[in-house]
Amino acid sequence: MSADMVVAADRRRKVLDALSQMQDGLLSEDVILRAVCETGRATDRDTMRDDLMFLQHRHCVAIEKLPRVGGELWRVRLTDDGLRAAQGALIVNGVARRTTA
Repeated sequence: MSADMVVAADRRRKVLDALSQMQDGLLSEDVILRAVCETGRATDRDTMRDDLMFLQHRHCVAIEKLPRVGGELWRVRLTDDGLRAAQGALIVNGVARRTTA
């Protein structure tokens, strides 16, 4: 696996971790972006949206696109599969596996 793929897989893991910490499993893309950057994985909105689409295609998240001035805001909800992946109970190709409890 290339270094870029490892970084992307780790970033996606951090997305699932952030969502799994919310009681309702729901966050805006802005909060997710900030949470991922705070873990040391600096990224930008376009890359984050690519990661979110990747996770949606693998049934880990559901994305709701809301209109706002200058574009749209994405609200992201963790699915059951996403929660299981965040907990380490489901392996998703392209998402780093949990390495610590």
